[in-house]
Amino acid sequence: MNGFRITLLVLLCLAVSLMFYAVMVVVPGWQNQYGEYQASQKLAEYQRNNDYHRLRMEQFGPEAETPEVAQARAAAEESARKGEQALNEAEESSVIAAAKRKEEAAMAKQVETDATAPKPLGLVAAFDAEWNVLMIKPVSDTPLHPGYVVAVRRDGRVICEAVIDNLDSESGQYSATLKVADLGKVISSVSSDATLQPAVGDEIIESPFPSSADLRGGAAVPAAPLPSVLPAEATNSDSGLPVIDATLTPMP
Repeated sequence: MNGFRITLLVLLCLAVSLMFYAVMVVVPGWQNQYGEYQASQKLAEYQRNNDYHRLRMEQFGPEAETPEVAQARAAAEESARKGEQALNEAEESSVIAAAKRKEEAAMAKQVETDATAPKPLGLVAAFDAEWNVLMIKPVSDTPLHPGYVVAVRRDGRVICEAVIDNLDSESGQYSATLKVADLGKVISSVSSDATLQPAVGDEIIESPFPSSADLRGGAAVPAAPLPSVLPAEATNSDSGLPVIDATLTPMP
């Protein structure tokens, strides 16, 4: 996959994410605002009718109020009360809907995070700090072959790496040896830091760190073997240097 295709794929993912955000967040927000606007308009209309009716009643005075007028005034007050109640219910529904959308978005994000996280291959069953050896209880059908590099994960954080040694046929568990970092002749052993020591229950996942072959851009191509003995032409009489009979091992 070249850079142009990767760019197109990233742009497509951004476009889909933007559309998803617009459909799930922006559009429902507009709908709630429009519903609140309609409810406020109805309440305002009820209030205007009530004020107009009360003004008419004040012009006639209390003595001029007939049963029909009292009934109409009571109906107007009931309408105003129902309008206010409808507005309160609309506001409450809007708050509940917003909280529900926020919870659904958080759940979707958590599901997406869990889906992209590496699945555990096993769990740490035991650890010997003296020998830097741990036992792994498999929890998936993926076989762990000798030499396979795995990582120990705790609370979503990788704390160390290990190399699979073999499978114990009796217990069904794998034994593995912890990898020791050797950078610039400064050796950092896992046994020197208790926070980086595997503990029972830690997850075993495929190592997310690239190997030396990955850093070189692929598997190393073995070089042609060098002759164990120098050619006959390179003698003491030709170069004046001693001929050393040794096997030279090419560097990868």
